[in-house]
Parts: sequence; C-alpha cells; structure tokens
Amino acid sequence: MHKRPITKFRPGLERLEEKRVLSASASTAHSVSAHLAVPPEGQKPYYGYLVYRITNPTPFNDKLTPPFTQVLVQTKQPVPGQVYNVLQVSVRNGTAKTFDASSGFTVRFPGQKATFPILTGNEQWKPGQIFVFYVLSKKYYPLPNEAQDGFEFDLGGARSVGIPGPSGIFLRVKYNPATFANTLNWIVAYGPGAQGGKGPRLGLPDTSINAFVSAKTRRNDFAGYF
Repeated sequence: MHKRPITKFRPGLERLEEKRVLSASASTAHSVSAHLAVPPEGQKPYYGYLVYRITNPTPFNDKLTPPFTQVLVQTKQPVPGQVYNVLQVSVRNGTAKTFDASSGFTVRFPGQKATFPILTGNEQWKPGQIFVFYVLSKKYYPLPNEAQDGFEFDLGGARSVGIPGPSGIFLRVKYNPATFANTLNWIVAYGPGAQGGKGPRLGLPDTSINAFVSAKTRRNDFAGYF
C-alpha cells in the first residue's frame, strides 16, 4: 500500500512517551550483518548492489527532503483513531539505474509471510530518490535486534536488509488516514531521529537512513549484497 504524501509539515502529534535507550553500542550498530558477504556462485542471484546504513553523513548523501514515496509493509491495515508506534527506514537509490515494476523489487517485514511489490504500474525508483518503508505497531520496537534486523528487500531473488536502528522508532501517533502521509514525512525529516532536521546537516547520526549502491563501493557497514 503506497501512501502519497502531501507537503504540509508539523502535524499534530500526541506527546511522545519517554524513550528507553536501546542497547545497541556503536560497534554493534555499525557491524550490521557482517555474516552477509558476496554469495558463492550459484547460491543465489547477485545483481551488483549492496545496501548499507549511512554512517558518515554529509549534506549530500544524508539529505532528507520531503515529500517521500511511502510503502506500508504489513497486511493488517491500521485502524483510524488507534494509537501506534511507527518503525520506518528511509532508503536512497544510490545507483545510476532507474527501477520500475518489471525489476521485481519487493519488500517484507520479519515475522510476516507476505511480501509487497515496491513498484507497481508505471511507478519508478529513480537515482537519488528516497523511499520510506514503515510498519505501524503496538510494540515499543517490533524487531528482536535493532543492530541486525530490518526491512528485507528482494531483487529477483537476491536479498538484503535495510536496518532502522534506534532512530527509526517514533512513539504514540494517533492514526488518521487523511493526514498520516504528512505525519510520516515530518517524522522522517524532522523528528527526533533526524534531530529536528539539523542532525544530517551537522553530520550527526541518524540510524534509519540507508542506501543501496554499486557493490564496487567499499563499505564495512553493509547489510547485504543484491
């Protein structure tokens, strides 16, 4: 389910609960999934891309400018008026390739059997474009491990993971279908994870920002190859 955003910001949000500090240390958060490496030949498809968390932000690779294309990654639809916690990850297409529905790009969330096409119809994911993937949950943090688990992307059978980390959680949002796209835009670009929008500009970390790039890019914090 894609939610098309509108461009007004600063929605009315319920007051945040006091956040508990998550247990990821700098070393574990940046090791991501060291066990995922270039797969042996014949084991699974490999298309020459890798997903990584942006750990060295700059005004260029870490800039979050709404509105974003948004993808809900769950089968159970949110109920208007109910209060949910939002877990999201933003993913930038850092390649020179434009993806479309024929690319077979899908996404799923751990613990769910369903997979969702990221692109349908004539939709495209262009170079430099940021998509936001999210779930709405009653749990505080609906992943068992904030350093290794995340949204699972599949490109023609090759799989990788976009990891939200502690910055990806935003608590107690009352769901209104008419305004939620705008709410999510604000959370991603200006919420606590982005430190009011100043964090990326100052080079401060936002663990919910990921990108996928050419596998030739040298990274030691990748979350897997496509």
